[in-house]
Amino acid sequence: FFCRRIHWCTSKGVHWWNEDNPRQRDAIQSMPKGAMDILWKRLLALLCAGILASVMQVNAYTHPEEMEKLLLLRQALRNRLAHGWDYAISTWTCPGEPGHQGPPGEMVVQWDGQIRQECDPCGSDPSEWGNWGEIACFGGYGAPPGRVTTVHVTDLVMGIRGGVQTEVPPEFCLLSELREFDLDGNDLVGTIPNWIPACFPHLDELDLSYNKLTGPIPSWMDMLPHAREFKLEHNLLTGRIPEGFSKMDSIKVIHLEHNQLAGRLPDDFDGFVIEALWLHENPDLCGPMEAIQADRCSFMECGIITSNTRIGRRCRSDVPEVAEITPVESLYPCEFESKHGRPVKMDLPVAACEIIQNL
Repeated sequence: FFCRRIHWCTSKGVHWWNEDNPRQRDAIQSMPKGAMDILWKRLLALLCAGILASVMQVNAYTHPEEMEKLLLLRQALRNRLAHGWDYAISTWTCPGEPGHQGPPGEMVVQWDGQIRQECDPCGSDPSEWGNWGEIACFGGYGAPPGRVTTVHVTDLVMGIRGGVQTEVPPEFCLLSELREFDLDGNDLVGTIPNWIPACFPHLDELDLSYNKLTGPIPSWMDMLPHAREFKLEHNLLTGRIPEGFSKMDSIKVIHLEHNQLAGRLPDDFDGFVIEALWLHENPDLCGPMEAIQADRCSFMECGIITSNTRIGRRCRSDVPEVAEITPVESLYPCEFESKHGRPVKMDLPVAACEIIQNL
């Protein structure tokens, strides 16, 4: 856009110059044929290069709108301190907020709407982790600059840290550009949230393993077409494996081991090609093993593992015949104020909206 405007201005410049400055007009007309075009093209190239460099430098930092969302998320998670989230956000201390008294040595720099390098959550290099632990703003995968693409809060085991067990916090839905949502090893309870595909449509990796999640595996997996890794191992999940995995065009790795899954494998596993499918330690998985093929491995975990299951043997009469249908939770328009009083409107799950509005 800027370069187009510059080109328009420069194309009009000679005519304006000719009328209003005869001395410059004579100098320009005396230049060799074509020299003026070269001059304007070089000027245009220099101006465009400067504009692009400036834009790239700004985009290397957290986008202001994303900063507002992160401040809201920080406050929401601070309100969950009894659940052990204080350790997860222990590095989310700068910028500070009016009235917030941090621990000794905390750098308190007030957020005034201006991006400060020493406080910027994303940091200045999109290929590196930023200044706030457990999140990153990695480039690639079509993610816009300055947006959080990775949440990696792992192995905190909230209960051991003195907290009480909690569900997956819906306020993470504020981060709509996530590519990796990794909350493994945190003592999380409840069911797998049905707002995930609506909140994170570009998700590349979902990892909720090593928690205490219950209920069925959701039937909305095919609504995550970009997902390559789907990890739900070491939970308390029950019921049949639903159909839909084979419709995930990018899927490479599925971990469902060490759960309480039961019943036949889904019919659409017939001809399924995947790098890693780990189903072991689900004693009630049963029935014929369809023509699943192990593809060439690009991850550390590879192959198809079915030990301590009944896969390949007849199913008992009490196993579930059909998988439970789990509809995606719709998002609703949510209106709230940013930390600086700016009105904001975005689509969120009802639970997340209530949390944000009550901050």
